[in-house]
Amino acid sequence: MRRHGLSFLLVLLSLLSALPASAAVTVHQIRQWQAPDHTRLVFDLSGPVEHRSQLLANPARLLIDIDQAAPAAGLALDGDGVRHAGMTISRDGNTLRTVLALKTDIQPKSFLLKPAGPYGHRLVVDLFDARVAEEAARPPVPAPTRDDKRPLVIAIDAGHGGEDPGAIGRRFRTREKDVTLAIARELSQLVAREPNMKPVLIRTGDYYVGLRDRFAKARRLQADVFISIHADAIPGVHARGSSVYVLSDRGASGAIARHLAERENAADLIGGVSLNDKDPTLAKVLLDLSHTATIQDSIGLAGNILTELRRVGPVHIVRVQHANFMVLKSPDVPSV
Repeated sequence: MRRHGLSFLLVLLSLLSALPASAAVTVHQIRQWQAPDHTRLVFDLSGPVEHRSQLLANPARLLIDIDQAAPAAGLALDGDGVRHAGMTISRDGNTLRTVLALKTDIQPKSFLLKPAGPYGHRLVVDLFDARVAEEAARPPVPAPTRDDKRPLVIAIDAGHGGEDPGAIGRRFRTREKDVTLAIARELSQLVAREPNMKPVLIRTGDYYVGLRDRFAKARRLQADVFISIHADAIPGVHARGSSVYVLSDRGASGAIARHLAERENAADLIGGVSLNDKDPTLAKVLLDLSHTATIQDSIGLAGNILTELRRVGPVHIVRVQHANFMVLKSPDVPSV
């Protein structure tokens, strides 16, 4: 009896040793999005992974290694991109290696995303233009003053974009990202017809822009006003019409804390006054005063917009609303 038990144990151990250390994660597909300053590659995965990337020269290439991964049948990238010319996929043991042939100098950035909405696990690889990456590392552009003779700059932000479709229409499957971009383009044309006004689009095509990057871009463009456009879905068949939001007091407090943490790069954040030589208490007071004044300007702007919206169609909420929207957290640019 003991001999049979020992034999069974040896057979079981041999079977276990033949199994792989862990089941391979499947890379189902690779999607890409082209933006003016970067290309985004999205690897759709069956589970979480460990990965690493490396830039190589002569010729210029980017290596992306994914551990314990295997490609789905026919895995390939659909076409070349603005910043890369072809991709090869191979396996080295349990490592899936992707090699991108590069057309331009890039600064890669990669990160993992957990399942959200219609998507499962994802590996995101952004290929930023090297020049753009250097400019982004510079100190922020000083807030504009209104005593100059330049036109009033209106930053128009079309919500969502790229792999983030936003709300989906129940009947015609209309995507929010398409609606907001169409409205933003139309609004840009209307603003351009006004004297002494200049529109700038935060998103010009079908790609995603991070929430903080949106108002950071508006500040780089020296925007005087920031308008974020959304076409949200609200429960209930009778919901229709427009609404206007500004940042809530709770959101303002969070933005102040974040800007204090970044004060080393916050030169000229408030009317050309550097915070580098201010003690934390004074720095908070200066930012608090600036942010409070900005919120008051935002409320006035929102009220005017809501009044005009009533003249062209129904409004869903008759008063200006306050909410903790990340995209409205610029401390010195009135935002709605």
